[in-house]
Amino acid sequence: MALVPNGIFGIRKPNEQLLTLPGAKEPLVLIPPADGEVEAQSWEVEGLENGNVLLRNQRHRTFAGYEGYPQENTEVVGSSEPREWQLRPAGHPDVFKFYVVVPGGPVDGTELALDISVLDIFPTRIALRPLDVRDQEQSWDFLIHLP
Repeated sequence: MALVPNGIFGIRKPNEQLLTLPGAKEPLVLIPPADGEVEAQSWEVEGLENGNVLLRNQRHRTFAGYEGYPQENTEVVGSSEPREWQLRPAGHPDVFKFYVVVPGGPVDGTELALDISVLDIFPTRIALRPLDVRDQEQSWDFLIHLP
């Protein structure tokens, strides 16, 4: 059973900033909600039979992904190749709050999750970081867009 229904979502950090894809194959960034960026900040969540999901940006129609083998600090970018993600509950079961994890178990001994990059640049970039389920700030809120 899927943790979230298939549909269009805004994906937000607890600090109110939204996951945004500025260009089709550019790095994903975190910025405040912006009127002119609604489609760049909207993600189609498609559940797969294995329980994982694909995240496709509504403006550019590319997927949240990464190049090559997943490693700590790998930048997350828009990709024409679909990448699967595992959603792990991070809050109350009635709230769409998840850790977004690279599926398949630990990579080089560490589970990796979608999180804020360690690069100190603006806008804030997104990278694969070690999963820490005790850190609620590593989780994401999935806000359904009603038709």
